Amino acid sequence: MTQPAPEDTTRGDAKVRGALARYRVMAIITGTFLLTVFMGLIRYVPGIDEPSAVDAFFTGVAIVHGWIYVIYLITTVDLWMRMRWGLGRLLYMAAGGVVPLLSFFAERRIAREVAGTLGS
Repeated sequence: MTQPAPEDTTRGDAKVRGALARYRVMAIITGTFLLTVFMGLIRYVPGIDEPSAVDAFFTGVAIVHGWIYVIYLITTVDLWMRMRWGLGRLLYMAAGGVVPLLSFFAERRIAREVAGTLGS
């Protein structure tokens, strides 16, 4: 049995750290846009407010969130593959982009787990 060279694990750790940093940034951005989209949807609850020109703003935010979510999924899959986690973890992380506030909680949990795995 051969052991990986020390520089191989260091290089691998650096790639995981980079993937984690990208995931964390995208989780925060995606969560922020998702909250903004939901603030726009609250306006459609009967009796709260009549739709107005502000709807164009929230429509634009929803479209931008959709594209940001695609980038978030790419960063999620990248980190998931590097960590070699199970499918349930991927689904949990991906749900962070569509369930309000979940991306913030998932980001903290995932960051702790990755840091614990890397030993830092």
